[in-house]
Amino acid sequence: METLLERGIPIDAINEYSAVEKGRGGRPPHWEMVFWWTRKPLAGARAVVAASLLPADAYQTPEQFLNDLFPCRNSRKTVHACNPAPRLVEKMRGKKVLDPFAGFGSIPLEAARLGAEAVAVELLPAAYVFLKAVLEFPRRVKPQDVEKWGRWVVERLREEVKGLYDADIYIGTWEVKCPVCGRHTPLVGSWWLARVRGREGYERLAWMEWRNGRVEIRDLNEECRKEGGGSCDELRAEVSTRGEEGGSVVWRGRRYAVPLKNIDARRETAQCLHCRAEINHRVVNGKLVKGKKSEGDWYVKWALRQWNANYERYLKGEITLDDLKNSPARPILLVKARIENGLKFQPAAPQDVDKLWKAAEELKKTWGDPDIPTEQIPPYGNIGSGLRFPVYAVDKWYQLFNPRQLLTLIKLVKLIRETGRLAEEEKLREGASREEAKKYAEAITTFLAIALVRYVDYNCVTTRWNNGGQQVADAFSTRGIAMTWNWGDVSPFAYISGTGTFQINLEKLARVVTYLREALSQNTVSRVILDDATELSRLEGERFDVVVTDPPYADDVAYAELSDFYYVWLKRALSGVEGGELRPRFLPEAFFDEFGLEIPTQWQRFAPREVSENEGRWEHFGMKVTFADLLSRAFSNVVRFLKEDGLLVVYYVAKKPESWEALIDALWRRGGMTLAAAYPVETEFEASVVAMGKASVLGGYVSAWRRRAGERSLELDAAWEAAVGEVARRVEGRMKMVGGKNGATAWVYYYMAALEYLTAHFPVRMGGVELDSGGLLRAAVSLAFDALMRAAGVRLGDRAGYAYLALRILESERGYVDSDGLAHVERMTGMTHVELARLGLIREAETGGPRVAKRKVFEVLAPRSDAVDEVRRV
Repeated sequence: METLLERGIPIDAINEYSAVEKGRGGRPPHWEMVFWWTRKPLAGARAVVAASLLPADAYQTPEQFLNDLFPCRNSRKTVHACNPAPRLVEKMRGKKVLDPFAGFGSIPLEAARLGAEAVAVELLPAAYVFLKAVLEFPRRVKPQDVEKWGRWVVERLREEVKGLYDADIYIGTWEVKCPVCGRHTPLVGSWWLARVRGREGYERLAWMEWRNGRVEIRDLNEECRKEGGGSCDELRAEVSTRGEEGGSVVWRGRRYAVPLKNIDARRETAQCLHCRAEINHRVVNGKLVKGKKSEGDWYVKWALRQWNANYERYLKGEITLDDLKNSPARPILLVKARIENGLKFQPAAPQDVDKLWKAAEELKKTWGDPDIPTEQIPPYGNIGSGLRFPVYAVDKWYQLFNPRQLLTLIKLVKLIRETGRLAEEEKLREGASREEAKKYAEAITTFLAIALVRYVDYNCVTTRWNNGGQQVADAFSTRGIAMTWNWGDVSPFAYISGTGTFQINLEKLARVVTYLREALSQNTVSRVILDDATELSRLEGERFDVVVTDPPYADDVAYAELSDFYYVWLKRALSGVEGGELRPRFLPEAFFDEFGLEIPTQWQRFAPREVSENEGRWEHFGMKVTFADLLSRAFSNVVRFLKEDGLLVVYYVAKKPESWEALIDALWRRGGMTLAAAYPVETEFEASVVAMGKASVLGGYVSAWRRRAGERSLELDAAWEAAVGEVARRVEGRMKMVGGKNGATAWVYYYMAALEYLTAHFPVRMGGVELDSGGLLRAAVSLAFDALMRAAGVRLGDRAGYAYLALRILESERGYVDSDGLAHVERMTGMTHVELARLGLIREAETGGPRVAKRKVFEVLAPRSDAVDEVRRV
């Protein structure tokens, strides 16, 4: 049976609805429960699942399909907020959908909303817990239940941490003992506290200054109120900055200098604020020297490692508090702020820092408590893509928190655990069965534990202060875990916009439960299973109408290692304690093995089984595999559970050509599958100057695959003309559904059509050589360009001319092409980017923007207007 997905769906409209979910006010409420790296828009997931289950003739027009998918689409932009039309749900009854890489659950959630039986499988316990909270637990509790028990925790926590907080937020950093003058100097990554733009000026301007050996605050809004004259809510100031490093401010004729940062971790240098000496010293064999970068460790990194070693020695009672304070590095508080019509900044006083040391003294009394996360972080955490851990300084999870942060989190764990006991007892008194009471308590405790781990993400020494938003940016704001030089230490009770304090998290949870209860009526069927996609032992004997999934993208994210940041806290909050050890309580299958033994970390048990690529992990575990091997092993197993005529639908947003080769290798060459349809889709947000407003060239596809009907060999040289015609025919048929396209988006459809044609054959030969997966992709590029050029009435024999036209097709509206798009041109023409630059077709460009994970960008050297000066420029 041909499906609606294969015939064609109104992908532009679906992508527009999906794009809304990325902006403010459009995000599904449960996305705010906790940060997760990849979350598919619900609108797109709903459309893809429905279209993969419906026959091609289910709807006469695209509008009818959209109206049933999103009944509220004409009255609101956030179409995910309304459930599908009942008549569509009835069509889905009895259908079964499997997602073997369920992640945060967009696909199974929407499959369940559509009325299908949704099965979500996850390898990692942390993701498994979140999936339970999204797909199963909202049916067990009401929003007011979560609010009630959340209040109970907060009220008791206020008593537990009394005296630890006298402000809403503290901004801290690390200070190191200067190797020259011997005094501890703060390392400040940015002196800005607030730099908030308004319509015509700045709503807020404040920064720190270093005077007489201490931090002072310069707050222009406060100065304006004292001086009077003019609006103080919109400062008419001129600000020039050097990124986050400092700059100058001119206001009311006065010029102010904002200090430059005094640490550059990339260059491994810092400056003492007391004596102004450069701290670029190295530690070689325990001795401090002025050596080369290749010699020993940078002194600052060594000092941080010494702090953590002394931190543990103190907690064990091996050194005194004075010894700990005298460590070569130690945490320090720079500023504290209270919420008073905005944030009111004050310099942190010595008594504020004393609160950290008092917390350390209390922690010392509890050392050995199983609620202290002493598990190891992955020792290979700085090797390979997708991983980012400060292993030079930290080797255990508790070391990512200053003493006050750690103490507060431990107290929260104990209160949440107690909540589970009390909630279960209350249900039993109300007459519930033991099973019902435990299920209720399990759901309550899980939601509270999620509020805890979101607070963890915002309350550790790897957060950073966001001066533009006047808020703490969470630890995962850079997707990994990195040492930072202006971190936040936030009160669990504070109300700071954009910051995940425990109080705010609880209030969001009530909205989450409301939303999910409405989405998942009592008639929906969804199951969450902790299993391995390469095994699926808990699904033996079952068959599914469709498999829709979003597998890992090679080395994009090391999920097992990074989500341990959540796992070590979830495990404690959801487990009991007996005899000084954690014991199974709620969701025991996530934290204890089949013998009842505690699973220390995900990376130790599950990282070798994760379908992703990381050279550090593979080396550590002695694995001799490739990503293609792992992906193929998973998909060959998953397909066993697919009905004979079922579709395998795959989201794939990988940017590296090698990642696409791995997918084609797993499905076409090894898996015996053929591509039936593919679409460019809105997926995760990417800040890219070249992708804006266009279909991404290498990433952002959803593809549908069927089992190939036997072997059909293809001699591509002999069949080239017929192949070009077949690609054009397929594109013409698809365009009737998606509307006419040109430029880069048209190219996407030609490329996908070429892949559909080629993957229907096996083996494929060209020039007498059997093509591997990489060769097939290169052939698809050439075939697609040829078909596209001919459709435009262009036939060229010159490779440079072909390259120029290809670049113009793929360029962004601003005339740029990124390294991903350039890879297509290189494959099509056989010319390297160096050759293209030598011919004057491209040049490397600096586009600004964030430096995190930024790919190379090239300007296409073509006139942007018919002006003489523009032609001369080119």
